[in-house]
Amino acid sequence: MTERKNINATGIAVGLTLGIVSLICLLLVFIAQDFALTLFGSFMHGIDLTQIAIEPTLDGRTLWGFVIAVVGGYLIGALFALLYNAFA
Repeated sequence: MTERKNINATGIAVGLTLGIVSLICLLLVFIAQDFALTLFGSFMHGIDLTQIAIEPTLDGRTLWGFVIAVVGGYLIGALFALLYNAFA
């Protein structure tokens, strides 16, 4: 018998993981912007992020992006656990 996933725990784990990734990304952009743009650009399949990048700031938009990453991660994790439990 397959073990069921705890929906809340899975959501929290994914939300916190995306929050940590978001913070690492923010730090990388602040301490090594050129490297960060090159690294992240490699995931964008030909999009030159240096052409659309703006000066990094710590403002409401930065906080809003972090909140979206955490809440969105929670919702994605919860959905994953719900679907896993349905098909397991």
